[in-house]
Amino acid sequence: MIEASVGALPGLIPAFLICAAVMGVPAALIAKAKGRSIGLSLLLTTALAGVLVVTMMPGIAGTGQVGSCDTGLPGLAFLASESAQLNVLLFVPLSFLAVLFFRRPLLVLAATLALTCGIELVQGWLGLGRACSYDDVKANFLGGVIGIALGCLYVWGRQSEFPFTRKRAAWGIGAVIAVAAVVTPLFHFTLTSVNYEELHHRAQAKFGDSTEKLEWLAKTAKDLYGAQAELGQTEVRMVQDGHWRLRAETNRGTVVATWPDRKLVEVESADNHDDNGALSAAQMKESAERFAQKWFAADTKGAQADFRPLRRNQGMHILSYRRYSQNVMMPMRLDIIVTTAGRVTNAAARSVPDPALPPATVSNTAAKQRAEHEATGMQAEPVSLMAQRVGGSWRPVWLIGLKPKSDPHNPDKKSSIFLDVVTGKKVTPETLGDAGSSVSPSSS
Repeated sequence: MIEASVGALPGLIPAFLICAAVMGVPAALIAKAKGRSIGLSLLLTTALAGVLVVTMMPGIAGTGQVGSCDTGLPGLAFLASESAQLNVLLFVPLSFLAVLFFRRPLLVLAATLALTCGIELVQGWLGLGRACSYDDVKANFLGGVIGIALGCLYVWGRQSEFPFTRKRAAWGIGAVIAVAAVVTPLFHFTLTSVNYEELHHRAQAKFGDSTEKLEWLAKTAKDLYGAQAELGQTEVRMVQDGHWRLRAETNRGTVVATWPDRKLVEVESADNHDDNGALSAAQMKESAERFAQKWFAADTKGAQADFRPLRRNQGMHILSYRRYSQNVMMPMRLDIIVTTAGRVTNAAARSVPDPALPPATVSNTAAKQRAEHEATGMQAEPVSLMAQRVGGSWRPVWLIGLKPKSDPHNPDKKSSIFLDVVTGKKVTPETLGDAGSSVSPSSS
């Protein structure tokens, strides 16, 4: 309650002064007319104004839902919260001053119950940006009880006047029962009780806590780029139930990984230019292989490696890993770019288990013929046999390059199609997306 008022702080003090003046002037006049303490009446209305402004002024920091009230924590567990402790203190001065002014402790107790319940009901009924909470009712009422007890002790100690008489007690107890009889059905029938703490734990169990993910991601970024890597913008996004895609930008480069398997998907250094080093191709390959062994040991097992320069047999090289089963290239991918100084600038991985595939029946020659039949006037050239997802399941397919017979050397007119190796039909593979995407490393 008090915590939510921070969002309304710019207008809080003026509102308090206005409210205190509006209530204080008539209260002082009435007190004077009845021969009561004007100073005490002003203090009492000031305390009441403070309670009303802090709890009822519209704010933007609250989390309440219109038509609902948070059941809160069991028993006195709410007192562990700093906000609840402040709510307790909020009602102590008001109830203390009320006992001193009215000398009716049990009637003040009934008024305290009515006030705190009324505040929470209004917060639950209206969209004030405040949260209705039974914990607030308990905290405010506890503060009221403490203030009343202090007031009774003060009156009894200073004036030797016992604040309770049989008549006062009867009226006070009756008032407390009457207030409880009114507010209880109002809460029950007009507001839906919601355990936001339980909902929070359920959401946390379903969607997870980002803290552990970000800690691991930060550590991984420093392992990749060095201790000087400073974590910047981060993203934690669920791609499917229980599986997450993590992304972090640092001053040294970007890291993308998956969770909970903790596998790297992309690594892109901010400096992706060659270092003009003096390493031989064999030494560059060793550096790339060490990187692969450290970060992708499970993916490279049983895979074939190809190491080649990015351009004209010089400069940076790329180490590519592919795995084959019965001559079909599996969906696993790993590409690592390394500079002539042995520094890895980019890496892109697709960690997908080898799928079980039906045996291939369409040969290279048959695939070529069927592709040319599908694309009239085109010359077909089977490029590779690979596993692709088609219609929700893994299939062996031919990737076939096409070029026009009339103009075979025009690169703008080249295209490609996929043919199912079992049925021979043209298919359109699905994109794996976040679950297993492979981003080709950039080179410059």
